[in-house]
Amino acid sequence: MRLGYLGFGTIARACAEGLVNDGHDIVVSERSRANSSELAERFDNVTVADNQGVLDASDVVFVGSTAEQAEAMLSALRFREGQQVISFMVGISPEQVQDLVAPATFETLMIPFPSIASGGSPVLVFPASPTVEALYGGSNTVITMKSESDFNEFLAAQALLSVVAKSLAVGIDWLGRKTGSAHEAEKFLRLLIGGSIMAAPMETENAMADLVDSLNTPGGLNQQLREYMADRNTYDDLVQGIEVLSARLAEG
Repeated sequence: MRLGYLGFGTIARACAEGLVNDGHDIVVSERSRANSSELAERFDNVTVADNQGVLDASDVVFVGSTAEQAEAMLSALRFREGQQVISFMVGISPEQVQDLVAPATFETLMIPFPSIASGGSPVLVFPASPTVEALYGGSNTVITMKSESDFNEFLAAQALLSVVAKSLAVGIDWLGRKTGSAHEAEKFLRLLIGGSIMAAPMETENAMADLVDSLNTPGGLNQQLREYMADRNTYDDLVQGIEVLSARLAEG
């Protein structure tokens, strides 16, 4: 398949890198030259072109611009009938994208994450996309939303990733300072938390609630820290923060 990436920041690069060994011809935007040049030097099936060159060489086009820059960038390009367009852009509706890329066909809004480069990542899409499923579904989990509003709620909730990562970084820093072994602290807590979260099969319902219950030994250390944070409204504040993001996305 001939794949093109307009805009080549961190996320677009991860998406391209996840497919480089699958036999596709990949052409990437010269925007973010460090990303595009480095990938092209490593892989013979990756080339670099200007934006129109990306379009001319591609049947499936991934658009990784920002919503604010999309109109200026896309309206200057010549799309062709039969091309499929997949957008990474938040804040611009599918209808707006379709207008900007006509006569090509907008297929889906796709939200990938950096771990898509190595596989095992969730991939959010709306509406359903056979193309995304075919390209990324083998090594990742494509999650199709029923509506644009559901898509926005999932998008708000994904911000938990940075909260969890920050919490883990704070714990690693504390343990490293206490013991003088930052590397061992990071290795231990990443294995502990990552392994515990992923221990139950993905088909398991209520896996996180069950994990909390299993860590609820009366008077235990896990219970004590969790209740300490609950007493300070940490979890209520977290829900309120997600609600703020949800409202922002609903406003468009």
